[in-house]
Formats: sequence, structure tokens, C-alpha cells
Amino acid sequence: MKPLIGVTPYFRDTPDRENADYEGFISPETYVSYVYYTLKVEQAGGVPVVIPYFYDGDISALALAERLDGVLFTGGSDIDPKYYGEPIAGAKSIVAERDAQELRLFNAFYSARKPILGICRGTQLINVFFHGSLIQDISSEGKEDYLNHFQSSEGGFSVVHGVSVKKEARLASLVGENVRVNTMHHQAVRKVGDGLIVSAMSEDGLIEGIERPDYPFMLGVQWHPERLNEEPHFNLFKAFVESAKSVLGL
Repeated sequence: MKPLIGVTPYFRDTPDRENADYEGFISPETYVSYVYYTLKVEQAGGVPVVIPYFYDGDISALALAERLDGVLFTGGSDIDPKYYGEPIAGAKSIVAERDAQELRLFNAFYSARKPILGICRGTQLINVFFHGSLIQDISSEGKEDYLNHFQSSEGGFSVVHGVSVKKEARLASLVGENVRVNTMHHQAVRKVGDGLIVSAMSEDGLIEGIERPDYPFMLGVQWHPERLNEEPHFNLFKAFVESAKSVLGL
């Protein structure tokens, strides 16, 4: 038996509720992007289940958390700063439905103590859920020593900068204490959420990894390991799926 892993999709925009026409809600240009997540889950021994948009809020979230064995929160649009008590000051392409749905999903899986992996936006979601805050736009911070973290999606298959991982962090056991990564983000963790620890930092001092030590499996990385084929990055998916197998008693 293989564990079922929920994968959150990209959302293009707000659905037309009046006409209930959802065709194209997941845009063609982003479809391929999230397929990389599902392929890595499958290669690691899990069965990916892409979670669609739903209307009934907590009911569907709880039902999914009961039936699925883990959840992967993927990259994409920015989280509305209202969730960490700030006005919009650099955040872009906010999708209210995605924010609301994924926070419900997170709460349901967290309550069920099932494995959670966050990538890019997913890392930021973990942090915001635990009352952390975000840098809304790295380039607007006015620090000349910041790297360019917004690598184009076409170039996201190559590594561009180093990340230092704390040796006591769970992440270090998976990718080592020094790892080269790709980068496609304009936001990052600022204030770390309650109960979370920083597990990795980039060369310019931005937070690249967070985790929760008192939870069976909860990791977030700011880079995109789904686009990299080297073993250190694939180890994230293997460990995630292995943790989901333990939910099944395997």
C-alpha cells in the first residue's frame, strides 16, 4: 500500500462565482510547474492527489486530512499580509480563495499530526500559520547585499547559490550542512512563527528553511527541490513519503 499525498495546485485567479465557470482556473502555463511536485512524490513512493478548489471550507479540509496521509503545500501566489497583521506593501498576485483554503487544510492536517512539506509559498504558509511574518518583497528592502532570488522559472533547473543548514536540524540529515539550490521567490520569512526553528540560511542571510521539532514531520524550504534531480533534494521527498508511510503503519 502506498501513502496518498495531497498536493495543492496553482490558482490563476478568483473564480467566477456568478457563472460557476471554472475552466482554466488552473492556468496552462502553471500546470506543468506543479506536475514536477506530483512526479517527485510518485518517484518517492507516494500517490499524489491534487486537491481541487472547494466551497465547504472546514468540512472538506477535515475529510481530506482524514483520508490522505500527508500534504505538500506548493509554490505560487503571495499570501495576503492581513494574515500576519500587515497592509499590502510589496505582496503581489494574492488569491484570497487559495489563502483561505490552504490555511484550513493546514489546520486540519496539523490537528491530525500528519506529515507536512512546504515548498516556497508553502514554507511561507507554515510560518504564517504559526503567527510568523514575511518580507513582502525582497528587492524593496533596500539591502544591496541581497542576492537576486527571483531566478526565472525557465532557469529553475539549475542551482545558483549556496545554503547553510544547521547541523542539529532535521533538514541537515537530508541535504547536508551545505547545499546548492535554485531560487524563484521575491518573499521570505521575516519573523519566525511560534514553535518553529530556522533550519537553513542563504549566503545573504535570508531564511531558506524552517521546521517544527515537536512534530512528526514538518519541513519547509524556500527553494524548489522538485525541479532539481540531485540526491540531496530528492531526499526531502523520500523522507516526507516515508513519514507518510508511518501513518499507514508501514
